[in-house]
Amino acid sequence: MNQPAPQVPPPWPEPWAVQVSVEADRIEHRMRAATADALTGPEAVSKAAVERHLTRAREACRCRSKLKRRGLRDKWRGTSVESAYMHLHAAKIFLVDLLPGPEFEAVVPDVTTRLAMVLDRNDPRRLEAEELLRRSRRKQRRAALKQAMETVYDAADEEYIRLRDFRNILLLTAMAIALLTGILVAAVALSPAAIPLCFEPGVTTSEIAQQPVPQLMSVCPSGDRQEPTGGDILIVAGLGAVGGLVGATVGIRNLRGSSTPYPVSTALAVLKVPAGALSAIIGVLLLSGAFVPGLSNLDNQRQILAYALVFGIAQQLVTRVADDRAQQILAHLPSKESPAPPEPLPVKLSAGAQPGGKT
Repeated sequence: MNQPAPQVPPPWPEPWAVQVSVEADRIEHRMRAATADALTGPEAVSKAAVERHLTRAREACRCRSKLKRRGLRDKWRGTSVESAYMHLHAAKIFLVDLLPGPEFEAVVPDVTTRLAMVLDRNDPRRLEAEELLRRSRRKQRRAALKQAMETVYDAADEEYIRLRDFRNILLLTAMAIALLTGILVAAVALSPAAIPLCFEPGVTTSEIAQQPVPQLMSVCPSGDRQEPTGGDILIVAGLGAVGGLVGATVGIRNLRGSSTPYPVSTALAVLKVPAGALSAIIGVLLLSGAFVPGLSNLDNQRQILAYALVFGIAQQLVTRVADDRAQQILAHLPSKESPAPPEPLPVKLSAGAQPGGKT
């Protein structure tokens, strides 16, 4: 009686895991088509290497827990992501040994284009690879293509590691700002007089004469004509956070879209919300301390609330540095579209050389 086949766990419910799983199936089908005939000893070794790396890539992108979700440590370190892509890249490199002539020739332009994107025009590695790929001896060309693919994939892996580290720095910075802002808000809410966020608008002589007991009335974020309360800083911080969220929407609209496993756009949005809250508190505090000429006194509650919202949006002036850095990193990530493809590499065949057939 036949035993039922073991159930294969599905990939993680994340786009990168589905992409790796589908790519692994595609590579396996190409390998089977290329190895339908008898294999030589070196080709059998390459086939075994492709199968081993594909197995490791599939294991890295499949669920291994009952929760069907990756743990926080895995997401933070990117262990599964890097393992899956590195094994997938290794499988593609070993697959070159098995490709027939026409498929091998079809791979060369794509690899040379990507090599030109990661290496400078005068880089000796690029010049040597292009020179070897122009030769007619196929064994040398296959070896040169494999080396070029290793260079391209190593550069891609380094860019993804850099993107992951940048995302982690953004999240750590956001958590630190949120923690410090939370401590500040809690302390001032318990003792409003420690950092008063109220203003004393100017009063005319006639208005003072009409009052039975002359006194100065404060204008606070929580209302007009009252003393500082614990809710003042909560209101300012809340409006600043809303302004930070608005700034996040404006700031990330120009980021280059990508299918990376590390959502740097989300990390930027998370950073801008607490940054907006802290920026609003600092801005209103500077206004109340007469630090900005001409804006030392605000006349009513609405003006304070409006300035708190504006200062929350103004955090974009500081966090824009992070936006530019994210754009720069995303621009260097590998893509199917090359912004400036190099000239196609000329292939010179010696007399009698045939473009088809395995070597």
